[in-house]
Amino acid sequence: MGSVKTSILDEALLGAQRGLLMRAIFGQVLTFNLKKHDKDTFHAVQDAIRDLSDDITGNYQDCGLIAAFNPELWGTWTQRSIPISVKVLANSGKFKYDLGDVLLYIKAPSHEIAAKIVDHHLKRLDELSLQPIEPLVVGKRPDARIMAGRYLDGITNPNDPVSLAEDILISGDPKYQGSCFAITQKFEFDWPGIASQAADTQDEMFGRNPDGTSLPQHAVHAHIRRAHIEDSNGDQRKLLRQALPYGTSAGHAGREEGLMFVAFCNEQERFENILENLLGPQPNRPVDKLMNVVQGVAGSYWYVPAAAELGVMSVCGPKDVYEDPHWQVASSNGYLFYNSQDYLHKMATESYTGGDPPNPRLLSLMARTFSHWRDSWMQRQTFPRLPHLETLVDPKEKDSILKKPVPIRKGLANHKTLAELLSHHGNPIARNNGLLRIEAKELLVGVIPDFTLGRGKEVMPYLTKDETIAFWVKAQLNEWSAMGHVVPDYERLVNQGLGGLIKELQDHLEKVPNEDKAKKGSAAVFYQSCIDSLKGVQGYLRNWAKLATQAGLKAENPEDKKNMDEVAHRLKRLIEEPPQCFHDAVQLIFSFHCCLHLVGELTSLGRLDQILWPFLQRDKIPADRAQEIIDCLWIKIGENAFFNRAFIYDYVTYGTTSVCGVGGNFPQGGGINQWVQQITVGGYKNEEGDEAVGGANLVTMLCLRAARRIPVNAPTLSLRVYKDMPAEYLEEAARGILAGGAQPILYNDDKLCEALHKSGGGVDRKWSRHYAADGCYEPMFNGASEFTFNNVAPMLALEQTINQGATYGNAGPEQLRGMKQTFRSPPAKEIKSFDQLKNMFVDQLEWLVVGCYNLMLSNYGNLADICPSPLLSPLIDGCIQKGRDQTNGGARFHIIAPLCVGVSNTIDSLYAIKKLVYDATSALTTLPELLNCLICDWGYNMIEPYQNQLSGSADAGSRALRYQELRLSAMALPKWGSGNEEVNELGNWVVSEAVRLCNEVIRKPHPALKETLDNITKNYSTPEFPFEFVVTPGIGTFEGYVGDGIPCGASADGRRNGMPIASDLSPVPAPQDLPANPAFRNIYQSMKSVKYDSIELGLSNASPVDMNIPEDFPLEKLQEFVKAYARGEVGGNLITLTCADLETYQNASKDPEKYNLVRVRMGGWTEFYATMFPAHQEQHQRRQYFTP
Repeated sequence: MGSVKTSILDEALLGAQRGLLMRAIFGQVLTFNLKKHDKDTFHAVQDAIRDLSDDITGNYQDCGLIAAFNPELWGTWTQRSIPISVKVLANSGKFKYDLGDVLLYIKAPSHEIAAKIVDHHLKRLDELSLQPIEPLVVGKRPDARIMAGRYLDGITNPNDPVSLAEDILISGDPKYQGSCFAITQKFEFDWPGIASQAADTQDEMFGRNPDGTSLPQHAVHAHIRRAHIEDSNGDQRKLLRQALPYGTSAGHAGREEGLMFVAFCNEQERFENILENLLGPQPNRPVDKLMNVVQGVAGSYWYVPAAAELGVMSVCGPKDVYEDPHWQVASSNGYLFYNSQDYLHKMATESYTGGDPPNPRLLSLMARTFSHWRDSWMQRQTFPRLPHLETLVDPKEKDSILKKPVPIRKGLANHKTLAELLSHHGNPIARNNGLLRIEAKELLVGVIPDFTLGRGKEVMPYLTKDETIAFWVKAQLNEWSAMGHVVPDYERLVNQGLGGLIKELQDHLEKVPNEDKAKKGSAAVFYQSCIDSLKGVQGYLRNWAKLATQAGLKAENPEDKKNMDEVAHRLKRLIEEPPQCFHDAVQLIFSFHCCLHLVGELTSLGRLDQILWPFLQRDKIPADRAQEIIDCLWIKIGENAFFNRAFIYDYVTYGTTSVCGVGGNFPQGGGINQWVQQITVGGYKNEEGDEAVGGANLVTMLCLRAARRIPVNAPTLSLRVYKDMPAEYLEEAARGILAGGAQPILYNDDKLCEALHKSGGGVDRKWSRHYAADGCYEPMFNGASEFTFNNVAPMLALEQTINQGATYGNAGPEQLRGMKQTFRSPPAKEIKSFDQLKNMFVDQLEWLVVGCYNLMLSNYGNLADICPSPLLSPLIDGCIQKGRDQTNGGARFHIIAPLCVGVSNTIDSLYAIKKLVYDATSALTTLPELLNCLICDWGYNMIEPYQNQLSGSADAGSRALRYQELRLSAMALPKWGSGNEEVNELGNWVVSEAVRLCNEVIRKPHPALKETLDNITKNYSTPEFPFEFVVTPGIGTFEGYVGDGIPCGASADGRRNGMPIASDLSPVPAPQDLPANPAFRNIYQSMKSVKYDSIELGLSNASPVDMNIPEDFPLEKLQEFVKAYARGEVGGNLITLTCADLETYQNASKDPEKYNLVRVRMGGWTEFYATMFPAHQEQHQRRQYFTP
């Protein structure tokens, strides 16, 4: 009766009893046995229930009815078999199974209304009942809490149409669509047992605190943990819980007598599995501690017929789908969602501000993705170490394998990893770690492994013990050292296909003279290692084709069966053939992307719109189908996110992800979900000529829409904008930015293409227009670059300037004036002018720049014989032509990037020194006093020998107060990024000098570097391929603004010792030791600080300005700003805009589940705020905000 089909709500949902989805607040539960079970009784019961339903529908607003029956009885009446399992429920002393015939659950907004409804119909029902019916009066407190008002109940319920249809309601046969199973259990509370527990013990018992927040390190016996079970595909299928308390205990108004537990789902066996997990192996000693303070006294399993079976009111439309108030928090801008529950509800009930929600397939896949994300709150998932290559070959070949060249071993390891270990259905490593997860609705299949820059990765070892020690001694490198961080040439992949790539390599291999094949570093070794690796990808596709076939056989929905059949045929075809259509191309790119990540090469996807647009043009599929495929790609890339930082497992080794030819411990805490999965769209076409041609196309728009509507942290979308870019792309970008997470970030092509063209290394106009983000934001020439970078810290140069070549962060009794780093410049008392200080600063900075280059150049090529990249290299232009791995100089372009960190703090600190020490109109101190002040951390650490203890606490306190007053004066000064002209000019000088040094010391080689540089040029140049570095200075803290601040002492801008620095080239955030009270600045005024050639053209590795904008930033004003930036009227060559209010951040820190979709820009990528460690969260709360 009365249902209206919508584009989102499916038949199962529309077939359900309307009362099933209504919120349970108050009500009465009637459970009774019938006098007779004959057909006349069946019709009488139906008539009574229909009249009850009609009465509720016609006369009582916000009331509902659920009618359920003994499954065997209903099956007898309707001549069908409804089998159920009762093994656990019927045989446990903890639960009660007493076989009622009929269950009626009347829901109402008050006890009075519920009683009125029941009283009106009770006499008629009593006439059918074997015994007088005793209604159980149930209801929640106004605050919806249970157990003496301590806990919120039912907040994890599915309350969106997609999850309800898939996890709660039965689909399939149209006659029964919307039916389900139910369990009831009348529990009594053991109040003496509950009251004997401390409050935190009770929280641990539940796994949540009174606010409903999951305890991140809850015990394995917590109720939410024991009630969490997964199916064979690793999915947690939900229950719809509608429990209500009843009665009072011993006259205590605040203590309920018990809880009437009522729950629903579409698989009756799920109830049994959960009950079994609650009890554990010894049912009389339940593992779930909550079971020790409750006792079931009545209950059963039930069949809940579809509305049509009973002839009662069904679900009418979206308005009937209830959303729990706990999750009803979202941004007023309509684009930014705070949590996954609210996202699914609004998207599926057609109440999304954007007006174009993802379709039902996508929402189904998103619901499964959110479920996987929640798994990280329940248990720690640890990826196992992979076995050594020698254990996977024939024992007779073991010795010979370990004598083969390292690249050959790496190629074999790649093959074993891809074709056997991590994709084969029979392998427990793949099966038990979610790598074989497949949904029958997926248009794209495959799984990105749980490997990130922060947590690390697992790869197959192939080195001998002696080699491992030797390479550790050499440069702390090992099999985990692959850097990734470049952009594969996926255009080559989709044009040639795997078969074509392998044939090309085989043709080159055959041309290598036999006498050269055995030589170390031979091209033959390179070609063979690549062939073996690519054949591993073919094995991967072959295995996934089998998985898709199996998924199709298991699927119940005919459309899903057909989909999986198409997926299987597509994968089989792609083993040898190049893609034939748009869908093929996306699948092959994603599959290869998975394979690169599986072997530890964390890479981005490049200029996806330029690669796919020719396929879409030829394909002529509808735009909504193309959007569906791109949306699926977005979900697949982002589905493995990690949320609960308490369960983080650290896979990193001493050599993991070497970025400059050596290993080492890089900051990890900010990169928990950094998958290095960037997609770049827009920008100029890679064509010659003085006049650039815009390349934005339909795929560009598809990606922008996906980024706005699919709230994942990866891929991070980079949009290259240009002066004549059509307005619709820029307007869509603004809408995406309001959705949070800085999606997309914005490059300015007219500035950055010119900067890259001037970076040397043979970069012509065409190649300068063909860049893509490498995985953070550094521009790589698409499919043609290798990359090495190292940091330069101007803040340390400034410390060394005023402290005689020493940094002072750990000055004190042990290191005296600090760590001696460079030449001893004059002491502070001899620095008589600000100009003298600036000149000394440049001298100190030069030493750091030379040292930066020395590390990169001295270790260039180290990975070639330790951790080569034979799977990645065939997709790097130049490698096949040269017969060299990309770690061995094989790429067309060799990008070397000195990246400055802490530049904003340096500018503000220099300005503070100028004003506090040298400006006669504002000076408050001397440089020696300021240096002592900074060494003593602005008076918060009065340390020997700078404050002698014999002077007493009064003297120390007096000087500390003086230093703290100086700090207040420093913090009150104008800051870089505020638009102050004097500070801006100083900033331009700092960046200009940094860019000049970064170019001169390698272009006009510094004597300390010349010999090393000459040797590299000699060893890697050929007549056909002369060697030259592309030099791209940049600004890059990425996610390291916390870690990079640790070695820096207190700075003159007011920052404390060891505290975080500014992100990239962003204005400095407020200090973390002070309350979050970020400044609000005009966005146009602020961007004047970066409108200088030194920044826009000099920083060719890009200079990101990371900005927060408030959630109420007007859309039309943001669109105007994005257009102004595209026209070049706004400064900078790269900007990121994160939309979230300070209050949102603060709430997300307190309740991560309720704000699990809040995302922020980390400097190089996007992260979920809930995952971040407190120091990172605090920094984002203190970033400045920018308004129109």
